[in-house]
Amino acid sequence: MTDGVQSRAGATASSELRIANQIDEIERVAALVDDFAAQCRLSNEVVVALNVSLDEIINNIISYGYEDSGHHDIVVRLALQSGNVEVVVEDDGKAFDPLQVPPPDLNAKPRKIGGVGLHFVRNLMDELEYARRGDINQLRLMKKIKE
Repeated sequence: MTDGVQSRAGATASSELRIANQIDEIERVAALVDDFAAQCRLSNEVVVALNVSLDEIINNIISYGYEDSGHHDIVVRLALQSGNVEVVVEDDGKAFDPLQVPPPDLNAKPRKIGGVGLHFVRNLMDELEYARRGDINQLRLMKKIKE
């Protein structure tokens, strides 16, 4: 894990973590978010949004992103800039743009199982962007900090 943190008034900070494609690694990501949030004095609302969103995104990458059971790295970067927390998640899994997944029909009877995790992420974060760069999926999430 690498860190570069200034005071909240300076409004710049960054942190990065590389994890393996194993579910128990999500705990390390939550610890990264908690440490980053403490250093930057982020609100509980922002911390919950980041943790829930990253848990969902990384769980999906690990569960569905790879066609083999070999070791793969997933990189998580956090940055605080100009009143926003930006998160970038990179993986070398199958190309997958979560922004193309239609929202679930929450009123359907019976309701189809699954599909609500990305719905939560869309509602918790203020911006989402996806890009495929070579063999790498790059998902950028942004959360505005309310002063």
